Amino acid sequence: MIYVDLIESSLKEILSPYSRKLSAKFSQLTPKEIQVANLIKDGKSSKEIAKLLNVSSSAIDVDRYRIRTKLALNNKKTNLRSYLNSLI
Repeated sequence: MIYVDLIESSLKEILSPYSRKLSAKFSQLTPKEIQVANLIKDGKSSKEIAKLLNVSSSAIDVDRYRIRTKLALNNKKTNLRSYLNSLI
């Protein structure tokens, strides 16, 4: 069921008129970081993301750190999920 939800949300995002705004913000992110960012935006926890991508949860923590760094959110008390949702 998780995979069905993931596919559904990905399709909605592709068809969204706001996807250009997101892709402009995500231009400096790697494909894996974009994938993790989209899963974070969908409300998935690090453990859930790790299970979906078949990696360790510490690898997801590193990706979260890199995403925050590239989006200039380090040393700010901004919730990453809230920030990603505000881009839409």
